[in-house]
Amino acid sequence: MLATPNLSRRPVVRSRPPAARSAPSVIRSGLLVIRSGYRHSRPLRHLSLMATLFSSTRERRLWGYALVVVVAIYSTLGLARTVVGLLGNTGLDVWLFLFACILILVTVVTQGLRTRPSVAEWGVAVGIAAAYLLVLVRMAIPTERSHLIEYGVVAICIYEALQERTGQGRRVPVPALLTVLLTGLLGVLDECLQILVPGRFFDPVDMLFNVLAGVMAVTASAALAAARRWASARRHRSGTADTLPPPRRPRSQ
Repeated sequence: MLATPNLSRRPVVRSRPPAARSAPSVIRSGLLVIRSGYRHSRPLRHLSLMATLFSSTRERRLWGYALVVVVAIYSTLGLARTVVGLLGNTGLDVWLFLFACILILVTVVTQGLRTRPSVAEWGVAVGIAAAYLLVLVRMAIPTERSHLIEYGVVAICIYEALQERTGQGRRVPVPALLTVLLTGLLGVLDECLQILVPGRFFDPVDMLFNVLAGVMAVTASAALAAARRWASARRHRSGTADTLPPPRRPRSQ
């Protein structure tokens, strides 16, 4: 009897070993892998760099505001006297400076403000506005007023950024003094740039006004912060007193 062949078995096909890849293709594949990894790691490195330089998003935003104001000041060095000449004796410059003073006050009040201002905070804000108005009125030269306004805004942004950095646990030695020093250095650079501008000259008196602007802005911001802390502590004490149970009366014998 003849044996029937097993048709269910399939012939085994041996796979050929893969052909060796050429050196250029290997190098090209490696470069693609490196490029894709670098592309995906760039956002992570950017975030780590931002986290190293700045303690929070608010600090980065405040430094950005300060940079924008400084660039605006430096880029308009040749326009200050031109604008003053155009205004002349129209009286419009007084209203413009009053408006700028109000802007400074609003900037000081709103920086770091997360709750509704209390009566004490509004009282300090009115005192700050009165001090700025008195100083601006006593300044006869419009360019001196502009220095007080411009570098006042710069000092506020720098001081609030340093305060935010301190609040996030970073070490900042004496934020108020450091703010005045940075504002003064920016004012010195301003005067040095004026040497290169036609019709402008180096004036040490303007540097003193820049330092004065920094001192006034830091004092105003610190006074408002103190009033804010006092109002917050008072609200906390009143809330704690409301939640406490009433004292027990002694029993009559």
